[in-house]
Amino acid sequence: SLLPALLFCASHSSCSAKMMLGRIAAASRAAARGTFVARPAALVPAGARGFAAKVHSPRPLSIRGDGLFIQCVVAALIYFVPQDLIFLGGLFTCWHNTAALTSPKVKQADAEAAVEEFKAKKGLENVKVSKGSRTWSVTV
Repeated sequence: SLLPALLFCASHSSCSAKMMLGRIAAASRAAARGTFVARPAALVPAGARGFAAKVHSPRPLSIRGDGLFIQCVVAALIYFVPQDLIFLGGLFTCWHNTAALTSPKVKQADAEAAVEEFKAKKGLENVKVSKGSRTWSVTV
């Protein structure tokens, strides 16, 4: 039964066909000797292959300091970081100015009197006052 496969491999110089023929021959020799033991299907996880190495994640084997990858990372940092700093600095300044205009801080000489005045002005009685070292917060 191996004669057609031998003729096929001899007529075609296909490497995969020769490899397949070698595997078939090795399996038939192992089966003839009785050393071939099939594993039960219950022990083999679905989709698992016995000869393949288990890959956890695609990791490079080595990263050289003078390699192309590191050069690209350094070039990207040099190009993008100054732009990002300028943009984020402007964004944070805008957020700060908007917050300062929405609820400005005003220094009070007597904080307790200011809280009582706020409660009377808003018509509130039960408020929670959080006293910090320099800033007090009022929560309804």
